Amino acid sequence: MKKFITLSLLALSAMLASCTKEDEESLGGPSIAKSDVKFSVTQQQGHDNIVMLNSLTQGGYIPYWEFNGGFSKKKQDTINLPFAGDYNIRYTIYTQGGPMADSAKITVSQNDPQYFSSPMWNLLANAQDGKTWVWASDIPGGICYGNGSGGATAPEWWQNGIAYLTEKGVAADEMTFDLKGAKNYTFTHAGASQKAIFELDTLNKTLKITGSDISLGNKVTYVIVKLTADELTLAQQGDGWRNIWMYKRKGFNY
Repeated sequence: MKKFITLSLLALSAMLASCTKEDEESLGGPSIAKSDVKFSVTQQQGHDNIVMLNSLTQGGYIPYWEFNGGFSKKKQDTINLPFAGDYNIRYTIYTQGGPMADSAKITVSQNDPQYFSSPMWNLLANAQDGKTWVWASDIPGGICYGNGSGGATAPEWWQNGIAYLTEKGVAADEMTFDLKGAKNYTFTHAGASQKAIFELDTLNKTLKITGSDISLGNKVTYVIVKLTADELTLAQQGDGWRNIWMYKRKGFNY
């Protein structure tokens, strides 16, 4: 079975920070000519998100590969670049004379149809084009925020609508998800936009936002109670209770 590496940018930063000068020295081998630094980067035919890395430098050097979303120290590895775009794959070996590096540029033609095979991705984010969600304040009954029992699909106990949201200054808030080069999240409040990233767990039906939050949110991993082309309901799951947020696609009217 091939191993696919798809790491977040935050994980990459932490990993690179752990690579110290001592690490470099421990990997150092005899100095070689620049022309002897050899490697290959090959994309899978018909599925160019899959990329094979192969270190061809002779002498037992341990390679250090860097790419958007991760790194590898294997002589041969297979990685997955799930987003369309241009990428720079950097290859480095460490010698007693210092690091020797080179790179290869590749182009991924489309977002990986296998990685994003769940329909939840398009329902939430509309692929690269993106989708904007707003409060479902015109839902029949007008209740779109509150809480209820542990399995509630709409507010049951504490119920709020447009008047409460206006009082709190969040009635015009918007959130946009897109898959253009990354799992992008944009939160718009009071005319200002905040950029962040999101993670969608299609198996457990949860949503995690890093670097921002939703309106009146609690910076937790949210349960996706409902997700259709036009409606999104999120919940903070408690022990026998839920806080509930109800949204609609911008431009959709009940």
